[in-house]
Amino acid sequence: MAKINQKKYKNAIIFFAQKIKNGTLGKLKMMKLLYYLDFDFFEKYGRSVTGDEYLRFDNGPVPRMGEKMLKEMSGKEIKILRKKIGNGYNDQMLIEAMVDFDVNVFDKEELLMLGEIAAKWEKFTGSEIKNASHGEAPWIAAKPNEAIDYNLVYYRNKYGEMAKI
Repeated sequence: MAKINQKKYKNAIIFFAQKIKNGTLGKLKMMKLLYYLDFDFFEKYGRSVTGDEYLRFDNGPVPRMGEKMLKEMSGKEIKILRKKIGNGYNDQMLIEAMVDFDVNVFDKEELLMLGEIAAKWEKFTGSEIKNASHGEAPWIAAKPNEAIDYNLVYYRNKYGEMAKI
């Protein structure tokens, strides 16, 4: 696994927080957006953007360093707001950008992929994206709580081939 690129990682989070402002960007959705960013990019270019490793949890693929990055950024680059839902047992953590993302951190292909991922998943909830990830080879083939092999991406539908969800 490549080394974590903190600048790209943090700026990807800021990018998604800036682009998705419709009240659906919670922690679950952010983790799935990072998964699709890294795995779609790996499928097309043979490397991930953030350099993170993903674990197979019940809520779908989760980046190993995702929680740590959100905590480090909270109150500085992003704010995480708690939105009460129903009885309060399933509060949503909404993520908003406090700063602009640094476009210079990414190359052209990475910026295009960030835009594609944001546009594709913008209107979906975290649960809907989680369910989509559960239908893909990388999540299916990995053992619970273990790292997901990036190479399993080649066993899902080819990049750009999936029908619109």
